[in-house]
Amino acid sequence: MPSKTVRSTEPTDPRDDILKRLRRIEGQVRGIQRMIEEDRACRDVLDQLASIQQAVRGVSGVVAQRYALECIASAQENVSDGHAQETAVALVDAIMRAPR
Repeated sequence: MPSKTVRSTEPTDPRDDILKRLRRIEGQVRGIQRMIEEDRACRDVLDQLASIQQAVRGVSGVVAQRYALECIASAQENVSDGHAQETAVALVDAIMRAPR
């Protein structure tokens, strides 16, 4: 019996995932613009804005995670105390900037 190959629809490159998420957000923004033009109910617009905020938080988390992994890899490659401290400061700074 032949085995079935399951194909994942998830991007393997983190950049592809980030771009996919950003394109979805862009589409949501265009949808809200149409809603405003069509004079849709404020409640509906607010619901869509909340969805966009959640999506932005999600993509921010993916970007922050990727940056954190890059910082850790960089710190492991260059084990000098100064570099490790600079990397830690940059990482914390990036985390503090991420939307919550």
